[in-house]
Amino acid sequence: MDSYDELVKNLNGLLSQRREFFSGMKTRKELGKIIEIASREPDYERKAEKFLSLIRG
Repeated sequence: MDSYDELVKNLNGLLSQRREFFSGMKTRKELGKIIEIASREPDYERKAEKFLSLIRG
């Protein structure tokens, strides 16, 4: 970034987006199953929703 205004613009862009945080202790096998199930959804938003709901249990 070259200026303070550019920094503020980038921060505002990041902060205005809805973000999801997830954390979990899953085995690679469990994660693989979750990814496979979520990948069956028809679009990216539904894939993300399904993934997050499964990862959170």
